[in-house]
Amino acid sequence: MVDREDVLRAAARVLAERGLDAARLRDVARAAGVSIGALQHHFETRDELFREAFEWSIEQLIARWRASAADEPDPWRRFELLVQALTGDPELERRCATWTEFCASAARHPGLRDGVRSVHEEWLTLLTGIVEDGVIQGDFVPVLPVDTAIASVAALVDGCDMAVAAGGGMTPERYADLLLGTARAMFGVRAR
Repeated sequence: MVDREDVLRAAARVLAERGLDAARLRDVARAAGVSIGALQHHFETRDELFREAFEWSIEQLIARWRASAADEPDPWRRFELLVQALTGDPELERRCATWTEFCASAARHPGLRDGVRSVHEEWLTLLTGIVEDGVIQGDFVPVLPVDTAIASVAALVDGCDMAVAAGGGMTPERYADLLLGTARAMFGVRAR
């Protein structure tokens, strides 16, 4: 019996390791512990498998972000919990490599662009909600226009993800420190 989620997880790992253009069904079958025939029974084409793996990865990522701080009323604490979910991922290197590969693949394969955009938009929505709540509560006084401050923090996340994926020495602790320090400055978080 083929577990679809196991196959999608394996396909996402293969994408992160080999890239979309070099990834093969054989690699996914080996990683998932199933036959190529079993993959072809569940996915009509290689492109369908990798598109679904991409979408599955995105859904997992967004669900983890949403759940990380959903019930926290304090905006800064909510941001800290979001950063903890982002940088404390036990599979941080794989997640960063997968995200970097998906972004690079979307540049070459227009069919993947909506997925990349949806992750980016979800991240901006989460940040916007945090900043708006912080401003309303008087805890945040952004030093730049709110959309510029949020875009700056979002760009930092992408840059840190790339540094982790490239093996550039970006530790989870350094990633969290950079993100928290930059957000504190950009969002104008009042001293606590």
